[in-house]
Amino acid sequence: MRVCIIGYKNHSKRLELILQSLGYIDIFLFNHNVDNWETTINDYDIFFISSPNNTHVDWIHKINKLGKYIFCEKPPATTLIDLETISLYNPKLYFNFNYRFTKLANIIKEFIDNKEIGEPVYINCISCTGLSFKESFKDNWRFNGDNIFSSVLGNVGIHYIDMIGFLFNGIDSIKINNSHITSKSLPDTSKITINTQNVSGDILVSYAAPFHNEVKVIFTNGIIYMQDGVISVATPRDTFDSNQRFISPISKIIYKSKSIKEYFDNSLKESIKFFMQHVKDNSSIPLELHKQSIKTTQIIINET
Repeated sequence: MRVCIIGYKNHSKRLELILQSLGYIDIFLFNHNVDNWETTINDYDIFFISSPNNTHVDWIHKINKLGKYIFCEKPPATTLIDLETISLYNPKLYFNFNYRFTKLANIIKEFIDNKEIGEPVYINCISCTGLSFKESFKDNWRFNGDNIFSSVLGNVGIHYIDMIGFLFNGIDSIKINNSHITSKSLPDTSKITINTQNVSGDILVSYAAPFHNEVKVIFTNGIIYMQDGVISVATPRDTFDSNQRFISPISKIIYKSKSIKEYFDNSLKESIKFFMQHVKDNSSIPLELHKQSIKTTQIIINET
């Protein structure tokens, strides 16, 4: 299979390396500044869209006409009008919300299914770096644009919102409070409260705080905790001291990444593997994933 990646810089090269590690060698990085689209479209079987956010919809429409599989980086669109034009289900179109494929998400799903630590009731996610205090950051793609998808909410918060909706069967209500600590335009800190049918949650994402990355999920009979790619489980609820008073259950590490970078790199790799397996099988991308992607994007756009 021949793969065309639309984009030629940092993330596109990251995608290329992952695809090569999975055994795909015939890969072309399309540079819209110098390469001719008309001479490219018929040469490739699969397209990855890794261009700037506001170009995703245009590329989706162009490639849809070819009837080929599309892997599109989040967000699907940056305006409600554009999102509406791609909301109709296309079984060959996949949106990359790869936190669905983190090891933590897999573990949470397993415990939800097997009931070993009861039912989930609460989730708390924190993801912070001090990026906005760096002089070079003002020109960084993560914080340089004219829409919310160039902010910490659109780059990082969107992943946690999507993961919660994915794990707990959709979001019933959400409230987002954005702060401007170092910037007057795009928010550099977002505090989010979420309610699903059975789970409540909080998210803090910030470019203006010390580095910290953790997720805590409280079940009725245990707690799952992830920090910097290390995941532990504490159970059972009925853990007592010598006076039969409740104490915290003993925590046991069940998964350990070498680093937080490796942890998130693996989620991207697993997302790509999932997509490529559907390509190999010539099968449909699940409808529920398409709906979840559209819903997550709507939530973020509504904050603009």
